[in-house]
Amino acid sequence: MLVVLAMALVACSSSAADEEPVVKVAFFQDLSVPDHVDLVSPSFLAFDTVVERRLGDRATRAEIVQFDTRGDASTAIEMAEDVAADPSFVLAVAAPFWHEPAEVARSLAEAGVPTISLSPVSPSPWLAASPPPGEADELWRRLVPDRSGEASLLAEIASRTSPEGVPQPVCLVRDGSSYGRGLIDQVTRELSDWPSTSIDGTDPAAAARAVASARCAVVVWGGFPPGARDLARAMRDAGSARGRPVDLAGDALKTTIPPTSPVGDGVVVGSVACSCVDVSIRPDLASRRFVNAYQSEHGLAPGVYAAEAWDAGRLAAEAIARGAVDRIAMRAMFEDLTTDDGVARTYMFDPDGELIGAEPGLFVAAGTRWLPIPS
Repeated sequence: MLVVLAMALVACSSSAADEEPVVKVAFFQDLSVPDHVDLVSPSFLAFDTVVERRLGDRATRAEIVQFDTRGDASTAIEMAEDVAADPSFVLAVAAPFWHEPAEVARSLAEAGVPTISLSPVSPSPWLAASPPPGEADELWRRLVPDRSGEASLLAEIASRTSPEGVPQPVCLVRDGSSYGRGLIDQVTRELSDWPSTSIDGTDPAAAARAVASARCAVVVWGGFPPGARDLARAMRDAGSARGRPVDLAGDALKTTIPPTSPVGDGVVVGSVACSCVDVSIRPDLASRRFVNAYQSEHGLAPGVYAAEAWDAGRLAAEAIARGAVDRIAMRAMFEDLTTDDGVARTYMFDPDGELIGAEPGLFVAAGTRWLPIPS
């Protein structure tokens, strides 16, 4: 009996020793975003795919746990507190369009959970509280330009003058989302004293009439695709497109419509400003490998923010492969992450973890692809 018991104990110990360690990554997203399959899901698919590929034959496995906050502040705070309290979570990722209260960032920061953000508007922990001594460079990296860059680009496009040099009025139409309202508020501040009219786009017919009444040379849409499509139809019905086709681009999130755009100025009907990049037509080897890997895995071309998510997943997987299986080790990786050559861009970070020198792009939506417009 003693021999049998001893052998059983040895077997149990051997089984426990052979068990693969698992670390968890919290992937925070808001799936209440309209058209979230096209706007949010590509980033998760890219992140999950590259982590699986990089760690497939490693002893340590990573489990990507999705948290859908549904745009509800209390839900987001509760989920962040749960992640903070579970030491198996060594990293958090903020998905595109994730726009949650500052308490979320504070909970993660105070628990020492490093965060990679793929959203132009996710809350930095340094907006919620002062950084702990010596930790300002260990907890936060945003891999996309801040939304203020999008606002500046849209304001620059919208600021047109007549042949006589008179500023032309701009209509700023927003949907009912906090994302859309926030963008339009930023564009309004960028336009400063330029003649502009802010319009509530939740009633498309009323918004189209307001656009016609204001005689705007440019219409800027802030919000998500369903509202954009509804406004486009309403503008056609109201005749406020001035006889020209209006296309707010079905998969666009921010769209500018210049119905009387001068030829050759680089701005087209249905142009899209986005903090993301589109590498689908880049000829370099890294871009081609990413596109091929994503397409072979999921059967479709990479969507918005997929390239940045691929870079985020690679960074996470490389850190885990090197032994970052707890928060302290993962923060050490962040501390060393000042520059990185990725698929989307070459990343450079300031002391607060924000991206340096990156600017949003201007695209024209062509079916499921976004084609860059040369500046």
